[in-house]
Amino acid sequence: MNSTDKRLLDQILELEGKDLTKLTKQEKEVFDTFEAKSHEFGLKIEIATEAPINDIKQGTSSYSVNQIDNHFPNQIIIKRI
Repeated sequence: MNSTDKRLLDQILELEGKDLTKLTKQEKEVFDTFEAKSHEFGLKIEIATEAPINDIKQGTSSYSVNQIDNHFPNQIIIKRI
């Protein structure tokens, strides 16, 4: 693992447990960069939401679902694959 990858891994591990909807611009860039390369690290990013997605999906437009989802906390979880 080169030093750039090590730094990226350290940065993404700092984001674990944070709310995805409240990341700074820099944190979002780290998240997006890692998400594109996560398979190279043998890790998977999951987002746990508190939004009642299954309840609101029925009869609701995808736009409305996304708007509601963005108002609920979305915790970042990193798992080994």
